[in-house]
Amino acid sequence: MRRFVSLAFALAASMVTLPEAPHAQSNGAIVFVTRRPPRELHGNIRSWANGSRATSYAEDTTSHVWRVQFMAFLARAPGTREVTLVFYKLEGRTRRYISNESVSLSNPTDAIFYHQTVLHRGPDEFMPQENYEAAITVSDARGQHEIARGRIGLTGVIERRSGVVDFTAPGGPTAQ
Repeated sequence: MRRFVSLAFALAASMVTLPEAPHAQSNGAIVFVTRRPPRELHGNIRSWANGSRATSYAEDTTSHVWRVQFMAFLARAPGTREVTLVFYKLEGRTRRYISNESVSLSNPTDAIFYHQTVLHRGPDEFMPQENYEAAITVSDARGQHEIARGRIGLTGVIERRSGVVDFTAPGGPTAQ
């Protein structure tokens, strides 16, 4: 009987899942904003960021880019001078990797920072009328893990072609 009880306890203990380590889950937030934060802000910076939140960015039609800026609110300081900003395209319930870039931090003990970047339009990269997820990752001895994430939409004009070629146009054939 004792053997059965100890076997039952061992089986029950093996079924209990331990909570994930704090570094293994993304519990920070990326808040996309419409403008640069003020240099001398008296008060809650998170409140300011939420008040200046952007849910989408419009494309600059002359250069076909999106100028994106965000505030990152990390659950803990990254402890390193460089983090990686990774962009994913949201496709239903999955996300597809698009690109990444290194972000240099002025102080590795800060858990809040501002960053701006430019996203270039490309066929397999950033396109208008699509939603994207940004994630900030840190590499350490245990590997690479996310420490914050946020979502943003990109707006702009989608180029449409009719499939008709005009052979009578001066200068040669043109696609319409």
